[in-house]
Amino acid sequence: MSTRTIEFSPFTRVEGDLRIAVEIEDDRVVSAHTSGTLFRGFENILRGRNPKDAIVITCRICGQCGGAHSRTAATALADAYGVVPPPNGYLTANVFQAVEMMLNHLTHFYTSFAVDFAGPPYENDLSQRFAPVKGTSYVAALRVRKGLLGILGIFVGKWPNTLALHPGGTTKPVTASEIFRATGMLTDFRGFVEKQLLRCPLERWFEISSAEDLDRWLGQADHAEGDLGVFIRTALSYGLDRIGAGPGKFLSSGGWALSEDATWLKPGFFNGKTHQFDSEQISEHVRYSWFEPYEGGRHPLDGSTEVSSDREGAYSWCKAPRYLGEVAEVGPLARMVNHGELLALNLLRSAGPNVYLRVLMRFHEMFKLLEQTRVWFEQIRPEEPFYIKDEPKESGIGVGLAEAARGCVGHWVRIEKGLIKNYQIVTPTSWNLSPRDSADNPGPVEDALVGTPVEEGKRPVNLAHVVRSFDPCLFCSVH
Repeated sequence: MSTRTIEFSPFTRVEGDLRIAVEIEDDRVVSAHTSGTLFRGFENILRGRNPKDAIVITCRICGQCGGAHSRTAATALADAYGVVPPPNGYLTANVFQAVEMMLNHLTHFYTSFAVDFAGPPYENDLSQRFAPVKGTSYVAALRVRKGLLGILGIFVGKWPNTLALHPGGTTKPVTASEIFRATGMLTDFRGFVEKQLLRCPLERWFEISSAEDLDRWLGQADHAEGDLGVFIRTALSYGLDRIGAGPGKFLSSGGWALSEDATWLKPGFFNGKTHQFDSEQISEHVRYSWFEPYEGGRHPLDGSTEVSSDREGAYSWCKAPRYLGEVAEVGPLARMVNHGELLALNLLRSAGPNVYLRVLMRFHEMFKLLEQTRVWFEQIRPEEPFYIKDEPKESGIGVGLAEAARGCVGHWVRIEKGLIKNYQIVTPTSWNLSPRDSADNPGPVEDALVGTPVEEGKRPVNLAHVVRSFDPCLFCSVH
């Protein structure tokens, strides 16, 4: 039995510094370790500060999903202060989050995931389409990003690092003429989706609910020649539906709040059946993290981030979040499964979780967001308030939950004497790229890599596909 170890450090085309080490026996991965290698310390920076500093500081955790952190921080403070934003506050924040997420999904596929098709073992025509900087589809995607950035500018003034989201709503109102302009930009992006990706109207895509429907769609018109059709055909031909399974359990907080207690997508925990989501069941483990140890897992409100960089056995600056003590995957696939999307559920039941399904659900979610953003545009009432003034409190506890592009994000704040006593953040990549927990259970990506075929002497592209199907952001996870 031949055994070898491969280490990637840094693992390229992901956000932040990621080290992947895999042990391979007979050309298959038998064990994997994922490591976040750069500590940043945002939680410690926030201690002793004015609570609203969290809005200014946490958005700088990530350059791609900083808006999700801004909203989560604002939601946590709203919870601590007991303030409820007006309807326009919810709607404009939802538009902001939706556009930021579409921007991320688009960018991730074309500049991170699909680039791996531009080399062996894939055919040359894929390189002409997806090669970085010069591929036809790569260039088209970069151009269309400008419109989405324009919508962000209209709704929050600037991006990244917007300061428009607050506990009482959004401090940048939008006018009817601005909504009209944003609608035009959204329509342009829809044109790109329908012509470049789908080669059909969005409405036709939403008719698909099973593998059989998908096969029929691929065989009609020139759907198979759009970027999504090419991805589907390539993924199935090269077996991307047979690698990267992971734990098969999925967590979503819902995201896109419509009111204090309602979200656009359904929250839940799926382990074969969908269960109600309860943030009290989240815990963080540090047995293999470079932090001061404690027994088992702690709820984030009681969490600590005390550095212990010489701990024996530790191998990551990421903590290991768990739900009900179990390993759970977060992200677009988790959201679509918990929301009950038939296409997601049917494909999951037929083949289990895999690389192909994760990427497909990232597209599917982008299409749903595109349609829903137009609905939110129509629901905004420019003549009504977007923000109400909040009254800070001397003490309190606040919880903020949202869905970033890569999955569930949570902020927990404890306020004493008008200042932050403790601030804890659980990010999507903390879930997906976590190290082992107190019971030695591997994190989702560590689990998903096991069984991946890697032939000696050949480009280990399957490893890249598995890791990038989760769209890692180590900047977030080592916050």
